[in-house]
Parts: sequence; structure tokens; C-alpha cells
Amino acid sequence: MKNDLKLLAKEVEKKVGKEINLSSDFDKLERIFGKHNVLLKSQALKKVWGFLKGKEKPSKETLDKVALFAGFQDWESFQKALHGDSED
Repeated sequence: MKNDLKLLAKEVEKKVGKEINLSSDFDKLERIFGKHNVLLKSQALKKVWGFLKGKEKPSKETLDKVALFAGFQDWESFQKALHGDSED
């Protein structure tokens, strides 16, 4: 899961045109998501990027919204795009 999430985070960074590192980046990202009608608080976004560094796992709802912003229907659709329909 962590590798998939890392790829999704890279998709988001590519879409917004910058690497997400600072606390202020998450506030900006929250506003950008909102402009695309994807409502997600900066704290939830921090959790996604924090998980990549070994912290708490983000919720399925958060993963679905980040995947939606990146152009996928939900987290599952993103994973299927990466791995096909297999349950591996």
C-alpha cells in the first residue's frame, strides 16, 4: 500500500506543480483541492504524506479523495490502474 500511496502523492505533486513538504504546502493544497470540489482538510493531507514517512495510516475516505483529485474515481480505481483487477 505504501508504494501505491507514494505514487499517488507524486501524481498530486505533478498536478499541482510542486513537491509537498512544508506545513503551509498542505494549507495551499487544501485550497487547491477545494477549487476542484474535493473537500479535504490540510490535516488529512498531512496524514497521507506523514504515512509515507512511517506515521499513522490515512483513512479510506482520505485516500479516496486524494485519488479523486489525481483523476481517479477512488483509491481502489487508482490501485486497479496500477495493478489491474487482481487482488495481489
